[in-house]
Amino acid sequence: MVALLADLGYRVLRAKDAQSALAIVESGVPVDLLFTDVVMPGPLRSTELARKARECVPGIAVLFTSGYTDNAIVHAGRLDEGIDLLSKPYTHEALARKVRLVITQQAKDSAPEAAPEDVPVVSKAPQDDAFSHMRVLFVEDNEMVRASSAELLRTFGLDLTEEAASVDEALALLRNQRFDLLLTDVDLAGQSGVQLAIAACKEKPALGVVFVTGYDLVLSDAERRALPHAIQLRKPYDPLALINALNSAAA
Repeated sequence: MVALLADLGYRVLRAKDAQSALAIVESGVPVDLLFTDVVMPGPLRSTELARKARECVPGIAVLFTSGYTDNAIVHAGRLDEGIDLLSKPYTHEALARKVRLVITQQAKDSAPEAAPEDVPVVSKAPQDDAFSHMRVLFVEDNEMVRASSAELLRTFGLDLTEEAASVDEALALLRNQRFDLLLTDVDLAGQSGVQLAIAACKEKPALGVVFVTGYDLVLSDAERRALPHAIQLRKPYDPLALINALNSAAA
């Protein structure tokens, strides 16, 4: 399936279950379409995944697929309102048509009505040489979020980004390589991203720090003194907000 969608020109991020998919959406990585089987492993149902994804990204398109007619999205022989379904088995051509249709329709539904004199404006991330040469160490213990966020950074020109899954792995990289910025989650499988940043800045005082967290981070007085210029970015975040945070931390 990933290969088929890639052949159609889409950039595809894959998740093994609904919880992993939700983590990707909540990470702030831009997602235009959530394509999911109705029956998924794990405690999070696909319908709940779709609801939470739409809360995080109101403009996201959702397409279900299923080989059953009696399931969570079909009642009394009819699809629930607002549900798009691609029934199994389907052909390559049917997949291409349905994905294009759902994305196009969602884009129309989400687009505000423009006055005739309105001029569309497209925001672009900065692509200057200084930004593209920044070395960023990204620390995240969730493999799916780490991979998708790293891909996002690379699409903005940060080809020198390195990834770490733990505090120990990050410290090892910091000892052996030069980095301009540390981008880290706060909760790293029971370890503290804040303590990682403090240790890193003791070794490299000029290191910029950006914390990514799903809640408001309150630093103690000692932590604020150790990290006076650290920046917080709340999940889920807009991709340009991430780039702006990195630029501010670098400055």
